[in-house]
Amino acid sequence: MKTCKQFGMVLLVSLAVLVTSCSSSDSSGGGGFSGPATGTFVKAKVGGTSVLAEGQFANGGYNGGNLVVQGVSMDGKSVNIQIYALDGTLEVGTYDLSANNSEDVVVGMLSLIEVNTSTFSSATYSSNFCSSSTGTLQITFVDDTKIEGVFNFTGKEVKENDDCSGGSKTVTEGSFRLVL
Repeated sequence: MKTCKQFGMVLLVSLAVLVTSCSSSDSSGGGGFSGPATGTFVKAKVGGTSVLAEGQFANGGYNGGNLVVQGVSMDGKSVNIQIYALDGTLEVGTYDLSANNSEDVVVGMLSLIEVNTSTFSSATYSSNFCSSSTGTLQITFVDDTKIEGVFNFTGKEVKENDDCSGGSKTVTEGSFRLVL
């Protein structure tokens, strides 16, 4: 049994090293966009620490002006983008995804979920549930093959019953691509 546990641990560590050691090229587009040259990804800095999710760890969907993208890192962070164009068309432009959004063009949110992998507890920080949270999403490219953009937000921790008494997290230098 001890040998099985040791083998499992070696396998887990090897997988983690393999996933995190793969390199990719950066491409720089307009509007501060940067990330791997191909494929779906979500990239950001959370409290100054870089988070990159790509390949099987980044996914999403787009239909009728509704965009959902999620990236999950190996260290328990999930960065999520949701934007819903009320007229059914998502266009290049900058969108306010904060609680104070007064636009009639889109609704949506940016969020960060942090999972403590030791205790398996989690905290969710959102750009649009609490009045002191902010969020901006800029769509820099959209066509029939992909959607790209950049984002930043300060998310407030959303506790039980939508209580906004928790802390906040700042997510900066965010960029994403969803291959359709």
